Amino acid sequence: MKGLWLYLHFPLLPLEMRSEGRRAPLALLDERGARVRLCNVEAAEQGVQPQMAVATALSLVPELELLTPQPAQEPRYLEGLALWSGRFSARVSLQPPLGLLLEIASMLRYFRGLETLWQELTTQLEQLQLSACIATGQTPLAARLLALDGGFRACDPEQYRARLGQVPTERLGLDERLQSRLRGLGLQRLEQLLALPSAELAHRLGPELTACLDRLTGRLPDPPRYFEPPEVFCGELPLAYEVEQTLALLFPLRRLLAQLEGFLRARHWRALELQLELTQQERNQRLSVGHAAGEQCAEVWLELCRLRFERLTLEQPVIGLRLEATQFRDLERGREDLFSIAPREDTPARLLSRLQTRLGSDALCRLEPCADYRPERGWRRAPLQGRLSSAALQPGARPGWLLEIPQRLPSRQVGSAIELLQGPERIVSGWWDSAPVRRDYYIGRWPDGRRGWLYREAGGDWYLHGWFG
Repeated sequence: MKGLWLYLHFPLLPLEMRSEGRRAPLALLDERGARVRLCNVEAAEQGVQPQMAVATALSLVPELELLTPQPAQEPRYLEGLALWSGRFSARVSLQPPLGLLLEIASMLRYFRGLETLWQELTTQLEQLQLSACIATGQTPLAARLLALDGGFRACDPEQYRARLGQVPTERLGLDERLQSRLRGLGLQRLEQLLALPSAELAHRLGPELTACLDRLTGRLPDPPRYFEPPEVFCGELPLAYEVEQTLALLFPLRRLLAQLEGFLRARHWRALELQLELTQQERNQRLSVGHAAGEQCAEVWLELCRLRFERLTLEQPVIGLRLEATQFRDLERGREDLFSIAPREDTPARLLSRLQTRLGSDALCRLEPCADYRPERGWRRAPLQGRLSSAALQPGARPGWLLEIPQRLPSRQVGSAIELLQGPERIVSGWWDSAPVRRDYYIGRWPDGRRGWLYREAGGDWYLHGWFG
C-alpha cells in the first residue's frame, strides 16, 4: 500500500496533556507511584530520568512537581488529537498508546506541497506545547518506524530508501526469540534484511518476518483502521491543579478548541454556539459563547472565550473543562479556503460576536419596522437572531438619526434661517389610542449646511424630529 503517510509519535503525551503550559520541572509517576514514568525537558536537564526512584528524583530536583497517573484518561488524549488532526487529513488512524497515522498523499495539493503541510503541523504543535517525533513514509509501517527512530521528511525516493535502511531491526517489534536470532546472524539494520531474498528469510526465520517486511515495503496490503469522529463535539480535559483565575483557563481551553477546529474542518461545518462547563468541587459553572455567522477557527473562538471570561467570576476553583458544540451550519462553498494558513480579515459577523460576548447577549439588538405611520412608533427593538417583521417600511425620505424627544424650534427661524427644501408630507395617525398626531413634515437646510427633518403641528408650532447624515 504505497502512497504517502505521516506518523506522529507523542512520547510525553500523558505528561504534557496535564502540564497546562507550565515550564516548571514535571514528572509523571508510574501506577505504583514509586518511580518516574515520564519527565519533561526542564526535569531531564537537571538529571531526572524515567524509571528513576521518586526519592532520587526529589533529591536532584527538590521543586519537582509529581503528577499521579490517570490510565482511564490517556486514550481520550489520543482521540482528542485525532480530532485535531482532522484539519490536516480526513483519514486518521489511532495508533495506541502514543501515535497517530495520517494519510497525506491526497492532501498535498491543498497544502501546496509537503513543506507547507509540515510547517503548519509543527506550528500547531508548538502552540499546543506538545512534543512529537514526525516522519513520512510510503507505507503506514514505514512511517511509524521512521517516527520511532527519530523522524524523517523527504519526498525523494533515494533519500527515503537510504533512511529506512538505517532503522534498527529492533524497531520492527518482533518477539524476543526472533529478535535474538537476528542479532545472532548480525542483522541489525533494515537494509541488511531487505537485501536478502524473501524466500530464504521465510525458510530460515519464518513467515512472520517476511510478512512484516512485505507490509513495510508495500508488497502486502496494510490498510489501517480509520478513526470515526462523533456526530457532535464534546471534549473534556481534567486539570492537574485547581485554577482560581479565568485567564489561566485559556491554555487548556486552546487545546479543546484545536480539537473542535479539526472536527469542524473534517465535516465542513461551522459552529454557531459553544457550551463551556467549568468543573468544580461542589457545583459547575456553565456559560455559552456564540458567533453570529458561525466559525471554524480555534483562535477566533479563543478570543471570544477570553472576552467572556472578562465578565466571569469563578465561584470555586476549576478542576476541569468540558466543551460542547451541537449547533452547526454548513460551510458555504467558495466562501472560505479550508487549508489556508494566511490570517483572515476581520468581518462584521466577527465584530458583532465580540461585542455580544463582551457586553452580553441582551446588550445588542436590531431595529425592525412596525405598522405605524408615527415615526417614533414606526420601529422597535428586536433580537439579533430571527426574521424581520413583515411590516413594510414607511415611504418617503427618513433621517438616519431620530431624536428621542422632538426639539421645539422658534417659528421665526423656519423659512428664513432654516430653508425648506422638501415637503409637506402630512402624517395623521393614532386616533385610536391616547397619542394622536397631525403633522406636516419638511426637509430643511440649516445655515451651516446640515439637513434636518422638521414638522409643524396643527397649532402652528415647529419641531425638529431628526437629522440626515
